[in-house]
Amino acid sequence: MNAPMFVKSTRVQKAVELINGIDGSKFPLLLNRILQKLHLKEEVFNKEESAKLEISLSVNQEQLKLILQTLMFIFQQAAYHLAKPTVLSQQLQSIELNEEKISAIVQAWISNAKTVIEKLKKKTIAPKQLNDVNWELRLQTSQSSMSKLKNPVGLVELNLESGEKNENLQMEFSHNELYSFYNQLEVLKITN
Repeated sequence: MNAPMFVKSTRVQKAVELINGIDGSKFPLLLNRILQKLHLKEEVFNKEESAKLEISLSVNQEQLKLILQTLMFIFQQAAYHLAKPTVLSQQLQSIELNEEKISAIVQAWISNAKTVIEKLKKKTIAPKQLNDVNWELRLQTSQSSMSKLKNPVGLVELNLESGEKNENLQMEFSHNELYSFYNQLEVLKITN
């Protein structure tokens, strides 16, 4: 068996009990809705829908929240690990989900995995994204006290995008600072 995707904590055990108790005819619909909204930063169900769902599943608000968070976590882990159906099934057995629920989750994953993974790849976790880079090199060649001065200064402007807004971040580097900054970027590039 591969490295565990899920840890059988008290919270997970509580969620598994609740999930195992969900009506089998309603469960696939719930899974499909979660998979449709997994990549978005919004709630899976609005307040009105959540209230109806609580009644339909015979759970309270906290229990519904736990169910939704756990199912979302299962699919996020499956996407992160690019889980094959058999591996996902084994992992779900390890936290003691019943066969009916495992089968429904695996089937929903088979039907939606490619789309979910593509949408999650496009989702950013950073509030700002680098849109453009501009740079300029300036060379100071003299000063009142020194006639043969050569002092390079690098100007770097980063254009950052956050939603609808653009923001420019301007930085000024001496030769040594720019070289150090470059080396730090190279280290980041190598580690990723």
